Amino acid sequence: MTDWSHGYVADSPYTISYQPSQSPTHLAMVCAMMGVAWQPRPEMAIADIGCGRGFTANTLAAANPGWTMIGLDYNPAHVAEADAFARSAGLDNAEFVEADLSSMTDAEIDQIPLLDLAMLHGVWTWVDDPVRAGIVRLLARRLKPGGIVYFGYNALPSFGADMALQRLFRHLAAMQPRGTSAERASLAIPSIRALHEAKTRHLARTPMLLRIAEDETPIEPAYLAHEFMTEHWRPVFHEDLCAALAPAKLEYIGSCTLFHNIPDLVMEPAQRAIFDTLPDGVAREFFKDICLVNPFRRDIFVRGRCATDPVKALDNIAVALCRTAPEASPKLATQVGAAELAASMWEPIIAALKEGAQRIGDLRRLPEGRQPNPAELLTVLDGTGTVLPVLRDPEPNARIARFNRAAAERFAENGLSAGRFALASSAAAGGLGCSSLELAIAAMPDIGAGLVPEEVALRLLPGLEGEGLARATCTITDVLTDKIPIWRRFGIL
Repeated sequence: MTDWSHGYVADSPYTISYQPSQSPTHLAMVCAMMGVAWQPRPEMAIADIGCGRGFTANTLAAANPGWTMIGLDYNPAHVAEADAFARSAGLDNAEFVEADLSSMTDAEIDQIPLLDLAMLHGVWTWVDDPVRAGIVRLLARRLKPGGIVYFGYNALPSFGADMALQRLFRHLAAMQPRGTSAERASLAIPSIRALHEAKTRHLARTPMLLRIAEDETPIEPAYLAHEFMTEHWRPVFHEDLCAALAPAKLEYIGSCTLFHNIPDLVMEPAQRAIFDTLPDGVAREFFKDICLVNPFRRDIFVRGRCATDPVKALDNIAVALCRTAPEASPKLATQVGAAELAASMWEPIIAALKEGAQRIGDLRRLPEGRQPNPAELLTVLDGTGTVLPVLRDPEPNARIARFNRAAAERFAENGLSAGRFALASSAAAGGLGCSSLELAIAAMPDIGAGLVPEEVALRLLPGLEGEGLARATCTITDVLTDKIPIWRRFGIL
């Protein structure tokens, strides 16, 4: 840790991790499902609090020239990188500010524009009480009435099973005599794997431990450092977060994971019978959390609820295919089994989606006989990653192309970089998730000119030959075949 970081990891840059659930179009979809009137507008002010290296904020700024994006972060290295990238991509609507929320005065907070939306992904779990208080103070002063807040956070009780793992990481990393936090986290991994193989009694076999100890794909050391090595790592119960946010007059709306808002997809019948006896509010959310494996919650709060008819609101949402169209209904794995649409429903719906973006209301009226309700349809389509909500017609433009080229030059590392990236899309009013390889290919100036896969492989990695070249050519063939139609559908090409 550095002397000024107050126990937070500041010597290793955070990984790039674009989160589709932070897109305002996705947040609007959740609001509609839960009967809350909130929609993206042509002009908005949005703050990404704890913005890290600024990739999400810059992606939203690129896709929406009428939006003002403000990124706040405590780490000056993050702020410098985010600002430099915004300038290289020609984004005049993105601003990044070094901010210590524990000590900002009211006058300093009031220099931030009034906000339509604020986002915090992971931040609450990693900071101490003065910073949490500063977050609440900022939201109370700058979030507009009717504005919403996205909170992504490590949630109890599910993440409680990893509390021993987090403490173990800190002990093992502290034993390393030198190196950055990421380097010391990496050196701790062999000992954790050995302890996992030794079957220690209280090192629970959680998804996180199995990912570290058994997954063949190496986990990013920088991610582990930021996740586990801060002195203030504290998962929280949903109801405790609600209580902390009460001074900002924030009210819980729902989960960004759509099926978590549908009790029948969360609980077995016997559990549901008990759930129905509980009062609305935090008691029911707590009960869902003890039924679900849900270590990371993605919650939306509103400052002044304005009600709307959820059926009408969902019917007005437009969606577009964001992956190759499956012939059979995709299956959404839920806590109580798989949710899917009957063939009689799916066939006319997927046929329409192949033609282009469609309103949910139009899609659900296509099947003969029983028609899906909008929440049922969206839960399957969105939860399986089949569609993304769209706000505008797909119109390629120089601003989008410039951002995607700059992103590829800065982050893709010829398609070898780890992380979760996105291509900016005006149609989606945000990003279309992609790998670094997809980012590198989509940003090629001649992407629309009939590229030859082997030539692309050699352009990205000139030293390839033999079996390595054959594997890369096969992968790139799949990308060009599957992704180019999707990129056109979202106005990226």
